[in-house]
Amino acid sequence: MPFRFFRNSVWILLLAGLPQLLLADEPPPTAPRKTFLLFDWFHVKKGDLQVTLDPARVTPEGKKLIETYARDFQKKFDQSGHGFRPTDIPTGIRITQEQATRSQPWLVADKPWEKSATSPTVIFEDGRFRCWYSAELAGETRGTTVENGQVMEVSGSALAYAESVDGLTWTKPSLGILSFQGSKENNLVSPWNNGGSVFRDDHGPPSERYKGFHFDKLPEEDIKAHPESNARYGLFGVTSPDGLHWTLGKQPLVRYFCDTVNIAAWDPLLKKYVGYFRHHHSGRTISRSETDDFHNWPPPQPFLYAGPLDAPSDDYYTNCYTTYPGEPALRLLFPGIYHRGNDSVDIRLGISRDGRSFQWVSYTPVIPLGPVGEWDGGSLYAQPNLVQLPDGRLALPFDGYGNTHNEVWFKNFYGEAEYPTRSGIGWALWQDARLAGIEADEIGEFTINGSEFRGSRILINARTARGGAVDLELREKGKPLPGFSFQDSVPFNGDELWHPARFKDKTDLASLNGKWIEIAVRLRHAKIFACRLE
Repeated sequence: MPFRFFRNSVWILLLAGLPQLLLADEPPPTAPRKTFLLFDWFHVKKGDLQVTLDPARVTPEGKKLIETYARDFQKKFDQSGHGFRPTDIPTGIRITQEQATRSQPWLVADKPWEKSATSPTVIFEDGRFRCWYSAELAGETRGTTVENGQVMEVSGSALAYAESVDGLTWTKPSLGILSFQGSKENNLVSPWNNGGSVFRDDHGPPSERYKGFHFDKLPEEDIKAHPESNARYGLFGVTSPDGLHWTLGKQPLVRYFCDTVNIAAWDPLLKKYVGYFRHHHSGRTISRSETDDFHNWPPPQPFLYAGPLDAPSDDYYTNCYTTYPGEPALRLLFPGIYHRGNDSVDIRLGISRDGRSFQWVSYTPVIPLGPVGEWDGGSLYAQPNLVQLPDGRLALPFDGYGNTHNEVWFKNFYGEAEYPTRSGIGWALWQDARLAGIEADEIGEFTINGSEFRGSRILINARTARGGAVDLELREKGKPLPGFSFQDSVPFNGDELWHPARFKDKTDLASLNGKWIEIAVRLRHAKIFACRLE
């Protein structure tokens, strides 16, 4: 409405009440969503054993203790017998992950200057997906260096850029930034792309909004000044205001032969930069470091490497640190596990709630290899970041190769310099909120930790066997709310991403607003991935 045309005070007084009139028929503000992702035991109440007493067997001294405990801890002792009674103890359940499906390649080397396209970083921002990847340059010699038996490429490629609206159809814009064979009509943005990924840093200055690492030889003066590092190569910082125009830092950030993709990010909860690096500790290992200043890193320390439950010939090859979309507290690792016994690489899933210690969800691959002979049948390397496609699916970029880890190298050594291999960049895909979940093969029960209820419904993301079911019970202070007990629950059966929980005599849960409730879940031949309040 053109308010600028109203000039006199009468109109102004009348319009003062207009916003209320306009909003009178609008729905109330939407309650903020609260989602419990059941990938681990973080949201599951551990339960307790409640003391039960037989009054006839309690001594006078015991009665005094009961009075003291009841007063100090506000506990009521059950006097129904001598022993313990479990309350909210989870039973009959386990965490199981969901193996990803794999898309066909959505990015391949299809430009005259590209010999291969690898090591993508994908970031969703401003309504589009942005991808930075390593383009091996056609006609250029691939340069490598060796230190202590480890090999790293140091030349022959450049950082390239692509973008997409839907994550499936990509364009490689002509940016006019980096010259290749006398022309800037290409999508190349930086010659400094070895050994690092890209991350967006809203914490840092605008001139360094995007950051990453570049692997290169250390300056001679730095080698002499830091003889304790025993390193001739390391990581330098690269920064950019827009992700397209990059500047190489002069001082090394890490003095170590980090010979693979090294990933950094700003952790808004730790309020630190965190980095995950290649290390060597009885084979290839993942190391970690954190810092307040991106340009000053403490030496990374090994923190995750093959243990007693791994095969003795396994290495932790890459790390692929990322966070769950919209959940910065849920940190994830998708390391490439190198199996020396058959020269293959598949991908495992690790999870952390504190950003410093990780647990495996499973020792089996979360992203398995494709069929032998296919473009992704020999080795896989996950890359950041986990994003959500417009259709709701979770998607993680990965490099797929038809050859195993050392196959190309061996063929080249034997004189087959142009040994053909299929490769590409694809998506590992999961349905919304379905990386992992809580499953009961028979009958299981657990309680989700309490939360203040805001909204009008509870949604569950679950799957059951044909004769299975999911039932809910809503509790306040440990007791079922009237009308919301297991007996009142309408069982869910089927396979739905977000199904509204139903109770026999309750169609709207808005009456629970403001209450601190716990959600008890009973599974019968079922798996639940997430629960959402909204």
